[in-house]
Amino acid sequence: MIRESLRALSMIFATTINMAQSHVFPLLLDGAQVNISASTHTWAGTSSILRVDSTSTITVGSGSVTGTLLNIISRTADDVVVNIAPDPYGSNNLDSITLTNSGDHCTLMWTGSAWIILSSVVGAAAIA
Repeated sequence: MIRESLRALSMIFATTINMAQSHVFPLLLDGAQVNISASTHTWAGTSSILRVDSTSTITVGSGSVTGTLLNIISRTADDVVVNIAPDPYGSNNLDSITLTNSGDHCTLMWTGSAWIILSSVVGAAAIA
């Protein structure tokens, strides 16, 4: 157990070192959470938290501040499609995430030239 904790801590430390060397630190935008109930929505770049309450297609374009985190959570059992541009990792296979259940979410980070997908949880148990 201690060995696993140390391994996890070393991974966090290594990630912090790598980000520091690249001058990319994660940051949350100070805009209020955006609640989305429209069938289409384009991220305005002012909030790091989007809550989607109905079937929707979300378009995430370029960020403006390197290190910006964006968390999108579905609060519906209907599909929420997150389209990401520019394509993460330069692959059209990774430019869209479909959240299918209430509680599904994804977290993205802007590198200064593209988004990277930090996490994507699909098929999650509902979050109260």
